[in-house]
Amino acid sequence: MNRIRLILHRLFRRPAITEPMRIGTRRIPDGILLDFESYFVYVIETIADDPELLDLLMEIVEDRSNAYAHRHDGWEPEQLLVEKLAERVGHEIPIRGKALAALADRLGAAVLRPVAIPAQREAGAA
Repeated sequence: MNRIRLILHRLFRRPAITEPMRIGTRRIPDGILLDFESYFVYVIETIADDPELLDLLMEIVEDRSNAYAHRHDGWEPEQLLVEKLAERVGHEIPIRGKALAALADRLGAAVLRPVAIPAQREAGAA
């Protein structure tokens, strides 16, 4: 059932942010999910299209496999490489103007507000 809901959501979603990068939202019972699919696709395409970035990613993969093949002591040798990759690809999504207001409205609407129904409680107690 959840898979069907997710498919329908993807078909009929209205992104909160459309420029420069789409950010969609989906309500869940206790909050909201932010959909960063457009940014994720941008990151993957950027890395795939740039041989330098792809080499950097492969170096991260190699460092991680070496660290976990041997005894892992908590030190992550690839962390500096990950920081370099994030710096080159970007890790922030600009949100401006109307898009910012739309996202703020969607996030504000998702805030759970407790609802007390005193009339029903009083009737049940009697």
